[in-house]
Amino acid sequence: MSQNTHTLQLFFEDPIKLKLGQLVYQYLAAGNTEQAQRWADKLGGADLDALWDAQWFNQEVFAEPNRLTLRFDTGTTDDLPLRALEALFSHGLQAAVLEVFYDQVGETERMHFDGGQWVSRQAFFQKNPQWLSVVEPKTKHRDTGSADEGDESDETNEEADHGCSKDPAKPIAVTKLRKQEAERKREAQEAVEAIVDFAKAMRTSGTSPVQGLIAVVLLRAGLKGLLHAFIFTVVTVLLFKGFWLWLGLGLVLAVVLPLFYMLSEYKDIKGDDDDDGDEGDADGSNDNNNNGNDDDDDGSPATVMARG
Repeated sequence: MSQNTHTLQLFFEDPIKLKLGQLVYQYLAAGNTEQAQRWADKLGGADLDALWDAQWFNQEVFAEPNRLTLRFDTGTTDDLPLRALEALFSHGLQAAVLEVFYDQVGETERMHFDGGQWVSRQAFFQKNPQWLSVVEPKTKHRDTGSADEGDESDETNEEADHGCSKDPAKPIAVTKLRKQEAERKREAQEAVEAIVDFAKAMRTSGTSPVQGLIAVVLLRAGLKGLLHAFIFTVVTVLLFKGFWLWLGLGLVLAVVLPLFYMLSEYKDIKGDDDDDGDEGDADGSNDNNNNGNDDDDDGSPATVMARG
């Protein structure tokens, strides 16, 4: 079964917060929620349900002097640990790096978080250069700016190591990112449910789902034509003289454009089928004509007499 493997590196503000976070997660990984809650209270009353998702499995906790590393697996459709990051940033977490290996596609993705925000890789290491060798241990980073073959090799290695980084267009708060991801997931689920309901409705009414989808596409094309006609009318009326002229032309376009777009969509959908059907009809008619000629030759009185 495919799964996503998460590696979450957590950097705390001070060693005490790091130690408390270590105890919380070690007890959570061991299933001892009572002790985990005890240390979570000392961390600042962190919510265990927020820090730990019951859907995580194969979990491991590694404590090191400068960071805490969590490793766990999830299903391919499960959420990123944004809720845990949101809770940790409010209880002493300074920065974090999340690396996810998507087993289904064999790809790795890395995200950088600092001060409660998802930031770019460049911004992260500009503020936290001491963690560059920790997060990217395989990379050979240059200390000088000389341009020789060795430098080119180092640059290639560096690019290969951080090429999986996923950077936001601009910094975004983890709380906002979590809400956006939840909204995106909800919309995707609603879209799937709408498609299923549409297919059921088509089946109940005896209409082919394909024909129903074609009708939806044509309706969308018609609405697109109406929108373009409306925009044209508004722009021309506001910018040019001759109100009734442009209004009348807009009304004409409101009829012509939807029909044009719908016809274009219909041709795109049905064009290949019609061509194949025409070719089939042509081949069939030729075959029928040939077969008919053969039958006439074999059974006609003139042919029989000639053979006789």
